[in-house]
Amino acid sequence: MPSERGANEAAPDPEQRPLIAVVDDDEAVRTLVARVLTAYDVRTFERPQVALKAFAAGVRPRLIISDIQMPGMDGFELHAEVRRMAPLRGVPFVYLTAMDDRGSLRRGMVQGADDYLTKPFTPAELRQAVAIRLARLETLTDPAAASFDITSLGGLALAVGNKRLTWEARKVVTLLTFLLDHRGRASVNAVRHGLWSGVSADNHLHVLVSRLRKTLGEHGRAGVADDHVWLELDLPARWDVSAFEAAAERAQDGGRDAIEAAIEAYGGEFLADFEGPWVEARRSELEGRYLDLLEAAIEAAPAGPERKRATIRFEGFLDLA
Repeated sequence: MPSERGANEAAPDPEQRPLIAVVDDDEAVRTLVARVLTAYDVRTFERPQVALKAFAAGVRPRLIISDIQMPGMDGFELHAEVRRMAPLRGVPFVYLTAMDDRGSLRRGMVQGADDYLTKPFTPAELRQAVAIRLARLETLTDPAAASFDITSLGGLALAVGNKRLTWEARKVVTLLTFLLDHRGRASVNAVRHGLWSGVSADNHLHVLVSRLRKTLGEHGRAGVADDHVWLELDLPARWDVSAFEAAAERAQDGGRDAIEAAIEAYGGEFLADFEGPWVEARRSELEGRYLDLLEAAIEAAPAGPERKRATIRFEGFLDLA
């Protein structure tokens, strides 16, 4: 069955607007979403299989909105298939579903959903969710933003513009983030105690610093001098941990919108599967701040469906922790 276009198809220059794919077997929902998202170029699909065929043929949405319960293939399966398609791995995926039970929310979180909206939803909720995810995507992919980007929450990536950087060992990333966390300078003893649980040989740190210099390439320098390890970057650093903590600070007195913005800034577990005293302590600290935000969101939400969603989100995180 051919795909359906949103009500805004006739608007001028749709290619200038972000393309959003909506997958739902309910025609009324597809029509409603298209009408709500008139600021975007919306393309709708009634079946996941048709959407996947379009994606394979070259359709490149900037964001995907999907129902969960659909015949033949559900939204979870669609999400998994999309993540296997290299060009779409970084595309935000939002569930829009009537399934508001904890198990469904938990599964969506495990699969890396960017948001989970339950039906019925308000137009404002949908517009805000889409705007936030697209804004974050633009921040991560804008080649004109000259910065050294470090992603360590819910994933791991080092990049300058569209150029991805590589590293020889996980400890390289640990050292980089440790030094960022200490404003570019820390004592040799502090680095050793933070990165290694036991005694480390003298040359381990020097080899690690050498590998970090190789990772930085032309974008920065690192070294050991005067019993200190130092780091200098030639571009402003955009570290997702710093962004999350700044958002969490603003949320303390900023009301519900600020709380939700801080929750959005938390991408997931810090340096998942990494080990070391500092990594484990920092991971626990960040998870604690995120948990506080989820509790604050419950208190700030109005009674009714919104508070219920906030409560399910909180309980879902506890199940995963």
